[in-house]
Amino acid sequence: MASFGKVFAKIVDWFAALAVVVMTLLVLFQVVNRYIIGWIVPWTEEVSRILFIWTTFVGAYIALKANSHIAVETFFKRFSPKNREKISNILIFLVFYFLGYLFWLSLKVIPATFGVTTPVLEISYLYIHLVFPIFTGLMLLYLIGRIFQMGWRKLAFSCLVSMACLAALYLIFGIKPYSGPVLVVVSLACTGLLITFSMPIVFSLGIGCAIFLVLFKDYPHQIMQTRMVGGIDSFPLLAVPFFILAGDLLNTGGVTTRLVALAKVLVGSIRGGLGMVTVLGEYFFSGISGSTIADVSAIGSIMVPALKKAGYKSDESVSIVSAASAMGMLVPPSIPAVVLGGITGMSVGALFVGGFIPAIVIAVFIMALIYIQAVRNKIPLEKRLPLKESMKAVVGAIIPLLCPVIIFAGILTGVATCTEIAVIAVLYAFIVGVFVYKEIKWNQIIPILTRTAVTTGSVMLLVGIASALSWILSTNQVPQIVGTTITKISDSPLVFLLLCNLSFILLGAILEGVPAMLILVPIFLPYVDKLGINQIHFGILCIACLGIGIFLPPIGMGMFIACNFAGIDVGKMFRSFAPYLLVLLIGLFIITYFPWFTTVLVDIFFPK
Repeated sequence: MASFGKVFAKIVDWFAALAVVVMTLLVLFQVVNRYIIGWIVPWTEEVSRILFIWTTFVGAYIALKANSHIAVETFFKRFSPKNREKISNILIFLVFYFLGYLFWLSLKVIPATFGVTTPVLEISYLYIHLVFPIFTGLMLLYLIGRIFQMGWRKLAFSCLVSMACLAALYLIFGIKPYSGPVLVVVSLACTGLLITFSMPIVFSLGIGCAIFLVLFKDYPHQIMQTRMVGGIDSFPLLAVPFFILAGDLLNTGGVTTRLVALAKVLVGSIRGGLGMVTVLGEYFFSGISGSTIADVSAIGSIMVPALKKAGYKSDESVSIVSAASAMGMLVPPSIPAVVLGGITGMSVGALFVGGFIPAIVIAVFIMALIYIQAVRNKIPLEKRLPLKESMKAVVGAIIPLLCPVIIFAGILTGVATCTEIAVIAVLYAFIVGVFVYKEIKWNQIIPILTRTAVTTGSVMLLVGIASALSWILSTNQVPQIVGTTITKISDSPLVFLLLCNLSFILLGAILEGVPAMLILVPIFLPYVDKLGINQIHFGILCIACLGIGIFLPPIGMGMFIACNFAGIDVGKMFRSFAPYLLVLLIGLFIITYFPWFTTVLVDIFFPK
């Protein structure tokens, strides 16, 4: 049985990798036909979107098995190991019930897909929605295996407690009719409680939506599945897996070390230069990877040991890496920007361009603080590199820096969509890593493709469930209620932006970037135009705040990752990170109340 499980896991990994490869080749085929041969091949987009949905669910399944879905463990770690085990067992049952709910929904939705076909190839929608019963079924089978590993006493206890909780919830709020907004609050409270107990955010949000639909009864349950598919089925959002793949290929292919070498040439000989190298290297690498977690992992693994060796304390090294990575979320290409454009209709290209100068503003403040700290702590000057080594570093960085140049040349000239540019970046990264630097071995390709599917599944399943949550919030007029409350406090756009900043930073610290954005943007966005705020400016502020929130101690997820590289506890970070948090907030204040920094390049390259 164990050998069968290993073989099946290998088959699923290969299936995920193959789906990513076929998606990439289809979009690349579309680019070649449209811009080189001059043909228009409409079916490639349709097939790519179908594969994208399947990739999301197979990636989510692998992520469940690997425990890779985003979860908040800060509060959960305060419990004793024995209580953590009890709570985890109860949560497994709750996830099992939710996946069973999705499986039941899929069986109700599938009959409605018969006879309904896609517009281009006339493929039955059955082949799209079939992904639900297949992969929710596989997830259920995996959880059944986990459940029977508990032992009968723990199994019985966890089952009874989880069912008692749901029964109590239904008896209190399900029998007597309550208004939609009241039940929204109940559902969100349940979601927050589950997140506190370290249930993966995607399942916490999903259970919250399911609780609302069960308690309210006025909406058909099928809306959950149709909104999930609708949230994922987007060609612009296909840029997400492509940027993830390009970043992983470039990082594995040795690009990070070459960009850091260039940064050393530029600022390495200044007082505090190695800290500045971290900031500059992060700016360069962020322009390639698109992922904050990839940034802090890549830069942190290289720079934390180097900073400690140069005389920086461990907590100071982590503070510099964290502050630089928080700024790096603004540097395009940014996965939050792609997702934000996908869910709101904002131009992804404009969001990319709008992040350039705000990132520079914040980077300058961080580097100024690094210089002051280096002088105060008497950090020795780094030796200036010999001319031959400097030239070698500059030449070595040309190829990596061509990747962001290609990305922005394509976007700014309008010759290709963001998704098409992203797949060109994948091709470029593959050629550089495999054939130019030769640091990517062929046996590494499948794991890289599988990681792409897993990360895509984690992100896009969140997008799908958040789409259902957004529908629930909007149909129950939650944005209007929140907006009315804010305007009662003040109708000033400046006060509105301040409240937005606080909300995004705090929720970003609790939930991580994309989940927080998916919840808050639909609430605040309707009031952006009413108050005369530029949408792109609002979008850039959202991303900047989420970047700060991810590294906000003691609960920011990015801070935990950075601390791992230094081998220190997050609790020791408060004092050393406080000055860096202050300069991040000062930079945020400046770009908030001086929109010119965001809009100047957008107005040039994307005139209305």
